[in-house]
Amino acid sequence: MGSTQQHFAIAVGAARDQAKALLSQLEHQGHGQTGKSSAVYLALVTIHNRLLAVDPAPPPPAHFVPDLEQLLRGCEGKLSPVKPLLEAALRVAQEQRETT
Repeated sequence: MGSTQQHFAIAVGAARDQAKALLSQLEHQGHGQTGKSSAVYLALVTIHNRLLAVDPAPPPPAHFVPDLEQLLRGCEGKLSPVKPLLEAALRVAQEQRETT
């Protein structure tokens, strides 16, 4: 795994961990944003798992730019703590796209 790929996986993993913590908190409270939080968390789990795959090799971070942009649009209200972590992952992916 290259340096950019590794930084991207770390950034996505951090966003995933934050989304999981928020999901657990919202589930415990019975909050109405539980479904949205679950969707963000599961999308991040899927991206992270694809990044760690060996066979087939994961796509480059730039491949995930549209997914991250869509997830960012959904990070409002109680999900706002995930937004800066997603923005960091998006920056890594966009930088990789610009260098290729």
